[in-house]
Amino acid sequence: MEAALLTEAFEAHRRLLWSLSYRMTGSPADAEDVVQETYLRALERPPRDETAPLKPWLVAVAANLAKDLLRRRRSQAYPGIWLPGPAPLEEELPVAPPQEGFDLLESGSYAFLVALEKLTPQQRAVFLLREVFDHSVEEAATALGMSAANVKVVLHRAKKALRRPAYPSPARRELTQRALLAFQEALANQDLAALEALFAPAVQACGDGGGIYAAGRVPIVGAAAVARFFLGLAKLGTDLRLEIQELNGLPAQVGLWAPANVQVAPRWTLHLEVDDQGRILWLRAVSAPRKLSALG
Repeated sequence: MEAALLTEAFEAHRRLLWSLSYRMTGSPADAEDVVQETYLRALERPPRDETAPLKPWLVAVAANLAKDLLRRRRSQAYPGIWLPGPAPLEEELPVAPPQEGFDLLESGSYAFLVALEKLTPQQRAVFLLREVFDHSVEEAATALGMSAANVKVVLHRAKKALRRPAYPSPARRELTQRALLAFQEALANQDLAALEALFAPAVQACGDGGGIYAAGRVPIVGAAAVARFFLGLAKLGTDLRLEIQELNGLPAQVGLWAPANVQVAPRWTLHLEVDDQGRILWLRAVSAPRKLSALG
C-alpha cells in the first residue's frame, strides 16, 4: 500500500487507536506514543494482505504496543503512587448510561482508569477489546495472539478483579461539581469544620508528582487528617488560580499558582470520587508534568 493511502487510512482510525491506547496505559502522553509507534509500524512493516481491512491490524498493533509499554512500566520502580493522567473526553460522551457492558465514557472515567490498574496488562487488553471496543472472542484472540479459550479465561479473571466505580452520569457530575465547589469554598475560608463535613469518615487522598514534585508515598486516610493536610497545603503558594473543567467525564479542579517551595508543583488537577450522598470518598491530585500533557 502506498504511503499516502496508508496515512489516509490510519488517520481515519486515529481517534479509535488513541481511545484504546489511553485506556490501556492510563496516560495521554503514553497513548500518543503508542499511536505514533503504530503509524511508524504501518509505514515500515505494513500488513501483507493489502486487500484486508486495515482497522483490525492497526488495533492489534496498538493493543500489543500498549501491553508491552505497561509491562515495561510495571517492571520499573515508580517514585510514589502512580495515578492516571487526565484527559477531556467530550467527543466520547453518550446520551445515557449503557444498559449493559461498558461504554467509552465509563471506561475513560478517572475512577475507572484507577480501577483498571488492578488488572495485568493481558487482562486489561482482553477486557478493553471485548467489553469496551466490542471485539468478538475470536477477534480479540487474533489481535492478541491468544486462543479463544484463553481469552474467555482471562476475561473472567479480569471481571472478577475489577471494582466497577459509579457511572459518570449527569447526576454524578452534579454531585461532584457541588462537592468540588464546597471544597474550594471551605479551603478559601480556612474552615476546618466545613472541610471535614464534606468527607466520608474513611476518605482518602493521594497525589502523583512523578518524582518531580512532592507527593506522599501512601494515601492520607480519615476526614480530620485529609482536612488538615489540604488546609496546610493551601498556605504554600500565592497567586492561586482555580478552574473547574470536565475531565474524564466529571468535573475536576485545575489549579495554577506560584509555590513558595520548588518541590511544590505549580500546576495540578484534582479529581474527586463521591458517594451517592455527595460525600467525598477519594481525592486524587496529579502534578507530574507528563501526566498533564492533554491539558495543553
